Amino acid sequence: MYRFRQLWKFSTLQFHKGVSEYQNVSENVVLRGVTIKGRYNDLPNLLFFTEVCDPVENWIPFFSDPNNKILDYRNVHILSPRNFGTSDKHYSFDVQDLANDVVRYMYYNKISMATLSGHGFGAKVALAAGCYHPERTTGVFCIDYSPMDQRYHESFTEFRGYISKLQQINTKELTKSQIEQYLKDNIECVKWRSIFSDNLIKLPSGQWDWKFALKFLHENVSFNKADSIAFWPVKAGLFTGRAHFAFPEFSRWVHLGTNTLPMLKVCPQVRGFGHDVHSVQGDNNTLNHWIYEFDNQSFVFASRFTKFLSMYDGVHLLLKDRTEVGKEFVPSIIYSKKDPNHIYSDYSPAHYYHNWRFNNVYKNLDTPNK
Repeated sequence: MYRFRQLWKFSTLQFHKGVSEYQNVSENVVLRGVTIKGRYNDLPNLLFFTEVCDPVENWIPFFSDPNNKILDYRNVHILSPRNFGTSDKHYSFDVQDLANDVVRYMYYNKISMATLSGHGFGAKVALAAGCYHPERTTGVFCIDYSPMDQRYHESFTEFRGYISKLQQINTKELTKSQIEQYLKDNIECVKWRSIFSDNLIKLPSGQWDWKFALKFLHENVSFNKADSIAFWPVKAGLFTGRAHFAFPEFSRWVHLGTNTLPMLKVCPQVRGFGHDVHSVQGDNNTLNHWIYEFDNQSFVFASRFTKFLSMYDGVHLLLKDRTEVGKEFVPSIIYSKKDPNHIYSDYSPAHYYHNWRFNNVYKNLDTPNK
């Protein structure tokens, strides 16, 4: 808690109002979390989505740390995907529904375009939103995730077993100490045990329940359906914008030898390992998925993140990086170069103001000259 107080004082935090509700209609789902205002005025926005069950509070030190510099470039919205945290609940985990949740949040909060990012399942949400709504996405940054079928990975089968264990008890009939003892006896991984404990909430009746939709989650992970949280469906298509993938060297979710290929398949603009795909060196620790738990690893991920935001995110794809904006010109080739009667020219790729939809910055451009 001391570390939280030390870091929070550098930024303006605002937890989103409202409580999690069960929705009958998917389009009514509202995402919630916390917004951290950047250090400068009129900054673009970064939407970051957490791993399943992971509280948004766990990521506040990562983004608020002044050494990480992320708040120099973006306002940060740390959000729980549907069915987790304080976000609304709905039985569907369909990838298009997940993507539409993101755009709906952007519209309600008057965000025209944003950088989308996430950790684990949260990265799947971010990438899905980029695939379905590329016009609202300036770039995608994925942490320890690859768009592939992870349903048979050892790490996921362990998580599925933990969810089955949680399904076997009725928290409303137990005290908090009894629930925590059950977690200690049945959840082997100390990190997942801690996360589940953090998800306990006391109801007005005095009974205890989970903050996440356990029933929907258990049904999702128990059957190998196309909308499984660990499966990337082909129907999501491609993300043709700028993307970056970073994961621990000994990740249990992204295997360096083979699992980087789907990144290039789904994101054709990704140039490959060492450019847009990076493994972060570290120990072979089974908990390395939780990058914010390790200071050295966290700093390296934040550095990659900052470089992406400052140099590549939102930059026209015909340019190398931000240093070429306004300086490099692209040949305008309308006809074949063999046409002797055509005069070939150059143009500078256009870059729009990040919040053009909800701002009058272009209003005067529509007024004819008098």
